[in-house]
Amino acid sequence: MPEARAPELLAWSNAMVGMYQARRDRATEDAAVAAAIAFSGYLRELVALRRRTPGDDLISHLIAAGDALSPEELISTCILLLNAGHEATVHTLGNGVKTLLEAKVAPEALAPDRIEALVEEILRFDPPLHLFWRWIHEDMEIAGHAFARGSRIGCLLAGGNRDPQVWERPGRFMPDRLVKPNLAFGGGAHFCIGAPLARLELQVALPILFARLPGMRLKGKPRYADLYHFHGLETLRVVR
Repeated sequence: MPEARAPELLAWSNAMVGMYQARRDRATEDAAVAAAIAFSGYLRELVALRRRTPGDDLISHLIAAGDALSPEELISTCILLLNAGHEATVHTLGNGVKTLLEAKVAPEALAPDRIEALVEEILRFDPPLHLFWRWIHEDMEIAGHAFARGSRIGCLLAGGNRDPQVWERPGRFMPDRLVKPNLAFGGGAHFCIGAPLARLELQVALPILFARLPGMRLKGKPRYADLYHFHGLETLRVVR
């Protein structure tokens, strides 16, 4: 999408994810609906343009998939990718900066041969999404608890990332922790399709930020936003 439309796309995304927040009111819902209508209209125009003049971009590739996606599914997929890629990555970047400053992590941890491990530990330690609802498809027992088919359960991703049976000293941030799968991106059929891009963004952005602001430190106590299943900062004040 054209970079010149970035402020508009960001405003639409912010309005639409308001539907996921606790304590939403009618004004929030109306703003989300209006943003969804505006964004869908813009995407229909863009899809029509890409059909006439395809390029090396995601929308053109989705169009090339043919009947795999209906026009409505194509637009919904694009909206999902924008919203998920904006909201969760922003929160992870903020959570990561906060964690690195609080832990006083040495600059060497951001080196090219160590950045992957550092990012995975950030994702494990303070993920941007804490809770997802899922439906039980068949009777089962997990950790001594029985679940009946058709039940609705809440999956606490951050809780899984602090499981002492899986992680050594799970409550401690360890930038050189051995890389292994975590639950920050979910799992199974619901595993986040944007995980490779999110990881790449963090691996690129964090070293650049700390290289440009090597003396950065916290100013005051960071404050998390009081949201629903998103987990991100409302305030992160720093000085250099």
